[in-house]
Amino acid sequence: MAPKILPLVKLATKVTIAGGALYIACDSGLLGSSEQGSVALDKAKAALPPAIQDWMKYFGLEAQLPTMPKIEFSPVQTWNSGEE
Repeated sequence: MAPKILPLVKLATKVTIAGGALYIACDSGLLGSSEQGSVALDKAKAALPPAIQDWMKYFGLEAQLPTMPKIEFSPVQTWNSGEE
């Protein structure tokens, strides 16, 4: 009986992970307009460095990571900029 249930459990796990990722993408505004995507990108850039520092403290790593490059790209400003 266990061999018949295992594929069903695997499928349920994959569907749950995919559904959760889609929910997070929709909730954060990644699938909305370009303004919403730009705001979501700014939030991610602000949240990432503190999270990395917390994980480094948790695992006891004291090495310095290189600084994140500054990306000066705004989808709102470059949208359809080919035609002027």
